[in-house]
Amino acid sequence: MKTTLKIGNCYSQLLSDNLGLLKILHENMRFREKNYFHSRLYKQKLWDGYTDFFSKKTGKFLTGLLPEVLAALDHIEEPYDTFDQRQEFDFNFKEIDENFLSQFATPGSEDENMSLYDYQVDLTNSLLKYKRGVICAPTAAGKTNIMISILKALPENCPTLILANKTSLVQQNYEEMMKWGFTNVGRLYGKYKDPDVFTCSTVQSLHKIEPLLGKIKALIVDEIHENMSKQPKKFINKMKSCSVRAAVSATPFKFGGKDHCQKWLVKGYFGPVLKSKSIGGVLTTKHLQERGTLSKAKCIFYPVREPELKHEIYLDAVTRGIAENWDFHKTVSELAGKLKGRTLILVDRIAHGDALASMLPDALWVQGKDDLETRKNVIEKLKTSKDKTIGISTQQIFNTGINVKIHNLINAAGGQADHQIIQRVGRGLRTADDKDILNYYDFVFHNNEYLKTHSLKRIKIIKKEGHEVIIKD
Repeated sequence: MKTTLKIGNCYSQLLSDNLGLLKILHENMRFREKNYFHSRLYKQKLWDGYTDFFSKKTGKFLTGLLPEVLAALDHIEEPYDTFDQRQEFDFNFKEIDENFLSQFATPGSEDENMSLYDYQVDLTNSLLKYKRGVICAPTAAGKTNIMISILKALPENCPTLILANKTSLVQQNYEEMMKWGFTNVGRLYGKYKDPDVFTCSTVQSLHKIEPLLGKIKALIVDEIHENMSKQPKKFINKMKSCSVRAAVSATPFKFGGKDHCQKWLVKGYFGPVLKSKSIGGVLTTKHLQERGTLSKAKCIFYPVREPELKHEIYLDAVTRGIAENWDFHKTVSELAGKLKGRTLILVDRIAHGDALASMLPDALWVQGKDDLETRKNVIEKLKTSKDKTIGISTQQIFNTGINVKIHNLINAAGGQADHQIIQRVGRGLRTADDKDILNYYDFVFHNNEYLKTHSLKRIKIIKKEGHEVIIKD
C-alpha cells in the first residue's frame, strides 16, 4: 500500500505499510507531561508519563501538526498521496491593508481614520492565507484589532465561535464586536444563552450548545494558554467542520514553552505560530517598546526577610510568608501609599487582599465574587482616573486580557511561571497621555528557600523580556 495522507479539520491520518516510518513519527512526537512523576498512575506503573501526538497503530494525529509530519516525509524521501477532506473555505477578503478596519468604523468616530500597524496586517493576512495559526503578540500590541480584522474578513453567515475562559473577556470581546458594527452577535455565559452567527462564549458554558458545535466554521480562542485543559479540548474535538482556527495570546505556550505537551496541543489544534514579515519574525515586547507602542518598564525588587520560615514546605511558606505576613502587608501598603497616579496591587489569596484593604481604606478591592459591573468600574478608574487611585485584585482577574493604563504595578502575589509573570508585567505596559513608563514593584523573599527561588526566577524572566531590573538591599 502506498503511503497515504488523509487531512481533516480536527485530525489527520497517515496510512502506510512502512512500519519504520510510523515508529519514527511516534517516537519523535511524544513528550512526558509536566510533573508526570507526581501522577498516581505513574507511581503505580500504569502509565509511563508520555502523551503521544502520533499514533503508531492508526497513524492519527492532530491536523495542526501537519507541518511536522510533512517535514518527516520529505526528510526520509517517502512518496505519498494526499487526500484533503476539508471543505473549501473562502474569506471575503484574500488580503487586507492598514486601512482595512476604517471602512467599518462609525462615521465621525475616532476609529474612522484608524490605521493598522504593519505587524497587525501581516498576522491577519497570514491567518487569511493559512486559515489556522497561533497569533502571538505582547499585551497591548492590539490583538483585539487582529481578531476583529479576521472576523470582518469572514464570509456572510459563517457560524463563528469567539471563546475565552473568563466572563470579563467574553463581555469585552462582545462589546468590541458591537462597536465595530457586527450583527447577529450572541453571548453565552452566566445568565446569557443566546447563541447566534457570532457567539462570544466562555469555555464553561459550551455544554449548553454542544449539539451546535459541529456546525462551527470558524473558531477564535482568546488567551489560548488558559484553554488547553480537558474541557476545552473535548468541545474543540466536536467542531469537525471548523476549518478556520486562530489562537491568540501574549504567552501561548506555558512556562516559556518548556511544557512540551501544552505547546504541542496548542500547535496541534491551531497550527504554528504566525510570523510578521515586517519585523522579520515573532513580535516581542522589546520591539514594541523601541517603536513607542508600549511603555518601558522599571522593575524594582525589595527584600522581605521576616518571618524566618526555614523549614516550611511551599504551601505553608506562601501562607505564612505572603498571605498572612503582616510585615509584608505593611511594606506593600506603605509603598502603595507613597506612589502617585494609578496603582494596581496583585495578590494571590483573598486573606491577603482583605488585609491590604484594611490598611488602605481608600483602595478599590476587587475579587472573584464581584460582578462584572463592579470589575468594570474598577478597570475604568485604573484606565482614566486623574486622581491617586489604588486597586487591589486577585491575580486571576488581572493576569490576562484586561486593559488598564496604570503607572505602578505591585506584584504581591509571588509566582514563577513565565507566562504568568510576562502577563502581569504586561498589564501595565499600555501607553497613556499621562505616563511614559511603568514602575513595577516586586520582592525577593529571603525568609524561605522556595519563595526565594521563585523570586529569582521572576527576576530572570523579567530580565529576559528586556526590562530594567533594580534589586534593593
